[in-house]
Amino acid sequence: MILVFVSTENKKDAGKLANHLIDLHMAACVSIIPVESFYFWKGEKVHYNECELIIKTKVEKFSAIEKAISDVLPYEIPQIISINAKDANSSYLKWLEEAVR
Repeated sequence: MILVFVSTENKKDAGKLANHLIDLHMAACVSIIPVESFYFWKGEKVHYNECELIIKTKVEKFSAIEKAISDVLPYEIPQIISINAKDANSSYLKWLEEAVR
């Protein structure tokens, strides 16, 4: 199981991406969390209210998810970070396996 972290500009884009991934069975679950982001972009310091998605999926779905994110989101350079979740309870892992095809 992996967790994929993605930022979106707003809740609408977050919901659109979450529904897309769930409808295509690329993710078992997508959590959306409001966040405040501070960073430099093209030499300027920016501060935005964004949404952070935590996508729960299988490692073999990462490439398809990465493509879906690039297709759905307007970002020039989207944040797509994958973390291997090596430990999870067995019943959750079983559910995830059934949910992601």
